[in-house]
Amino acid sequence: MKTCQIEDDLVSELTTLNNKLNTLSPAWVHDEQGREAIQERRLTLQAEIKQHRIKGHDGNHCPAFDARKPFSHSR
Repeated sequence: MKTCQIEDDLVSELTTLNNKLNTLSPAWVHDEQGREAIQERRLTLQAEIKQHRIKGHDGNHCPAFDARKPFSHSR
């Protein structure tokens, strides 16, 4: 299976942010700006991952993503 360091890094950062959001209690955050900033970065990372998978390697699909696509039968 092919891997892609760029995608791995983006997914790792997204996972870290998801974990951070899960541990942030609204009661602990005196200012909702911190939570909103994390949520905004999550959305940006999700868009970056999607864009990378589509055209992340010189305008071509990411080979690591192509390798993970489920096998489809052509009829």
